[in-house]
Formats: sequence, structure tokens, C-alpha cells
Amino acid sequence: MSKRVYQQQQDDSSIPSSLMSLTCTESTPLIGKQHGNLEDHTTLRKEFKWLLFNSLPIIGTYLLQNSFQLASIFTLGHLGPVELGASALASMFVNVSAWSIAYGTTTALDTLCSQSWTAARDKTVIGVHLQRAYLVLALLYIPIACVWLNATSIMLKFNQDPQLAEFAGLFLRYLLPGAPAYIAFEATKRYLQAQGIMHASTYSMIVTAPLNFVLNYMFVYKLGLGFIGAPLATSFSYWLMFALLLAYIKFVQGSEGWGGWSRECLTDWWPFIKLASSGIVIICAEWTAFEVSSLAASYLGTTDLAAQSILLTLSSATYCIPMGIAVAATNRVGNALGACFSYKARVASHTALIFAIAFGLINSAFFLVSRTRLGYLFSSDPDVVSTVARVLPLCAIFQVTDGIASVGGGIIRGLGRQSVAAWINLVAYYVVALPFGFYLTFELNWALMGLWTGLSVALLLVAAGEVSFLYSVNWYKEAKKARLRCKMVDDKFADTTNQRPHLDA
Repeated sequence: MSKRVYQQQQDDSSIPSSLMSLTCTESTPLIGKQHGNLEDHTTLRKEFKWLLFNSLPIIGTYLLQNSFQLASIFTLGHLGPVELGASALASMFVNVSAWSIAYGTTTALDTLCSQSWTAARDKTVIGVHLQRAYLVLALLYIPIACVWLNATSIMLKFNQDPQLAEFAGLFLRYLLPGAPAYIAFEATKRYLQAQGIMHASTYSMIVTAPLNFVLNYMFVYKLGLGFIGAPLATSFSYWLMFALLLAYIKFVQGSEGWGGWSRECLTDWWPFIKLASSGIVIICAEWTAFEVSSLAASYLGTTDLAAQSILLTLSSATYCIPMGIAVAATNRVGNALGACFSYKARVASHTALIFAIAFGLINSAFFLVSRTRLGYLFSSDPDVVSTVARVLPLCAIFQVTDGIASVGGGIIRGLGRQSVAAWINLVAYYVVALPFGFYLTFELNWALMGLWTGLSVALLLVAAGEVSFLYSVNWYKEAKKARLRCKMVDDKFADTTNQRPHLDA
């Protein structure tokens, strides 16, 4: 008897009878197998090839999405330093007040859609999950809009330069019409990824990202709109990328999970909200910590602030790689658990972590080799370049832990255990790392080295906490829990769809 089968038999004693009533083994065939691409068994090599093929388009999507911010900065930079600084300040405000919340909310779909896609008899249940996400995000848009409309006064309370605050608030007011499209794009992207369709959003961005640069230039200079032209062009681009994604679903691939608008989306919000709340905590804890570090850097002087901006830009670019791997791993693990393939889920998670370490080492080597020259891509000031070169080795070290933390969080989303990652992030960043980093920065005068030491400690703690949790996971038991969760939703959905008519799609 293999060790794996023996372990499963031992674990059965702790599984509730309701779970045991579901026949589920590592080789349980897929329900609706024609919809999936999973097999009964797997290997590290097979999972590695799958991750490589499916994570690359996701990485491309994130890189192209980041270019939207760069387009505004490059375009407005030629208008003057105030316009450039205001666009950067507005981008930071957007990330903290809106995109982090929207991204955290949509992570609930990573769990619900990926598991339901392989477990549900009626695949359109993932379309109902998407509709719930749209409604929740629509409600969240209301306070986001209120905050953006009052952004200038909020910034002034934090002692920002009045002129910068005024221009940043103006930027946000004209970006506001495009925010719903960006938020809906994130949710729809996850609906497709749960079906194994990773490239649709990349195709949308390949068209939209270059056009966004052109539109920014045309709106600002050719049409004579000046500063407000950049946010208006970006808003238009957001709607275009969302429209292209919907067109892909309708005319190419992805409509199988959509059964038309259903009143079922108005009920059973709690499972979604529970997962979304933890997802918001996870994303906001990390993103806000980095933004707070940037704010702290502003008290160190203009040289350190400029160097901090360069370091964050470089780190954000390399972060797209583990983020892409994490999203692919989330859906692979979720699909496997929904199909009740505990062994496949475990092997997929191990492969993803190895994948993250490998790319983290590549990123580290890149930073170490080019540390004395990278700064010149952004600045000709020798003091700024020297500061960047001094801190980059520290950034290189945490590339590995950053990758492990990101991918580990993705695997945990596939499990549906976001609350675990939320607590790990809160403790790592706000109980340990930020206080420690501020102490090194301002009490011991380590300057930027202190801030980035604190961030490095945070990522090390997050990575260690997530790996420790994943090491203790009983994959067989988690597969049964996932299958039970999906079965309950599937049964209720089947009952209600027989009673409630679908609205026209």
C-alpha cells in the first residue's frame, strides 16, 4: 500500500460524514470532463510545462496594464514638473484607494470559479459568480467615487503641496468614468482564467496598450486638452479593453460559463463576501505597506525619494512574473480540487513554488549584475544612481521571497483559505516589518536601506508563513471540502434555475 493511500485512509477518520458521502479519490474522473484539461495523474514535468505555457500570457497582461500608468507619466512629464508629480501622486492614490480593493475583491472568483468549473454539473454557475462580483464591485464603486471626488481635500490634510493636490484631484475626477471598466475587466479576466483561458486578456491588452499611448498624446497635445487629456484617454482605453474582452467571450471563447443574467446572483452573497474580504486585506496590506514606505522616503530628501521611485518601478516590473505564476497556479489548484484530484493539486502547488524560486533567482541575478547601470534608465543624477545601486542588492535578495510569497498566496486562494494569508500579511507587515523598518530608517539613520530592509523582512515572514501552512495542508481533505462546497452551490443553483427564469443575456 502506497504511503499516499495509507495517509488518505488515516485522514478519513477526521472527515465529517457529509464529506465522506462524496466519493472522491486522487483519480476521481472529472464531472463534465470535456470541459477540463486535467488528467488523473501528473508529474512535476507536466505541471511545469502547463505553468510555463499558461503563466506567460498572464505576465504579459500585467506588464501591459502597468503601461497605462507609464503612458500618462511620459505624456504629462513634458508639460512640466507639477503635472508629472501630480500624475505620479494620483497613480499612488488610485492604487491604494481603488485598484487594491478591486483586485482583492475579485480574488474571491479565483476560488469560486476555478473550483466550480470542474465540479459543477452546470458550468454556467461560474457566470452567476461573476454576476455577484459585478454587483459587489458596483457597490464598492460608490465609496471609491466619493473618495476620488474629494481627493484634493484629503491630500491637503496630509500636507501635500496645494498645487500638486489640486492637479492630482483633477486627474482623478477625469479618470473616474473609466474606473468601472477597469474593475469589471479584472473580474471578467478571472472568469476566463478559471476556464483555462489565460490569453484572452493579453489579446485585449495588445490592442489597447499601444493605442493608449497614442490616445494620451493626441488628447493632451493634438486636441489641446492639456493635463486632463491623459486621464480622459486612459478612461477611454479602460472601456476599450473591457469591450474587447467581452467581444472575445461572445465571438471566440468563454461563453460556455455564461448562461445569461440570472436573479440567482442576488442571493447567497456571504461566501463571496467572506472570501473577498480576506482578499482585500491581503492585497491592501501589501500594497499600502509599499506606498507608506514611499511616503516615508519623502521625508529623507529629494535624492532618496527619486531613488525610491526607481526602486519601486523596477520591483513592480519584476513582480509581474511571480504574479502571473500565482494566477496560473491558483486556477490549476482550484480546478484540481474541484475535480477532487488531491494529488494533482499538491504536485501543482509544489511545481509552482519551484517555478517561483527559479524566476526569483533570475531576477536577483539581473539586479545584481546591472545594479550600477539600471539607475541611468530613469535619472542622470549621479547621487540618485548611486543610491539605487546601493539598495538594489537588497532588492535582489528579496526577489526569491517575493516570488514565494506571491505564488504561495495564489495557491492558498486556490484552496479557498484566504483568511490564513490575510493574517500572515497583517502580522508580517504591520506588527513586525514596518515598525522595524521605520526604526532602522529614522532612529539608526539607515535611510532607504532601512525601509527596504523592513520590506525584505516582511516578504521573508510572509513566504515562511505561507510555506509552513502549505506544508501542513491535508490535500485529500481539502479536495473533499472543495467538492462539498461546490456540490452545495451546484445543487442549489440547479433547483433555483428550474424555478427562476433567466433574463435576456
